[in-house]
Amino acid sequence: MMHADQLPRVFQANADRFYQRVVLKTLGELTTHDTLAVGPTADIAEFLDRCAAQVDNHIANEAAKAFALTLDGIFERQLARWTGVHGVKAQKLEATLEAADRITAIDLVRAGIVGDLSELHLVANVARHGDGSSCDKLKVAAPQLWDSPMLDYYDLAPDPAPVSEELRVRPDDLRRYARAIARFWGHVDPLPNAVRDPLY
Repeated sequence: MMHADQLPRVFQANADRFYQRVVLKTLGELTTHDTLAVGPTADIAEFLDRCAAQVDNHIANEAAKAFALTLDGIFERQLARWTGVHGVKAQKLEATLEAADRITAIDLVRAGIVGDLSELHLVANVARHGDGSSCDKLKVAAPQLWDSPMLDYYDLAPDPAPVSEELRVRPDDLRRYARAIARFWGHVDPLPNAVRDPLY
């Protein structure tokens, strides 16, 4: 068995453990509120409760963005290491994913994996840098990440808020990103009994 053949399985397990043991556990411990009340309050206690709810949801969203950034970093490091073993120098994510297609002869776009990985990478860039070209691309590619139909999020800083500060990363988005990473490694895994589709 070649060393390079073992990497996908190890990387899949490592990313999965981080998602299951850290991301899900941490997000599950954070308090969130479905809808945030707005408008006049009857007294200071009600006002402070509303402020606390806004802070709770803001913290949960910041945690989700931080986890997206971390998942992207984990995957980028893993991908660079795996492609490097195959003689491909690390490049921008899109070029490295194209190299992965050539290494494995698997069409990762057709497999439905590249879209979520690309979205994750843009989310990570927006979480890291704020407004800019990645934010513009992400707003076009995934406008749902800015939807707040239930009024469950407010930027806590005084207006005007940059577009990037209104980015919403929800637990289901993190699940999609973690699943895309697991699916990527499962699809490029050449060993028997590869897990191509995780249960989440």
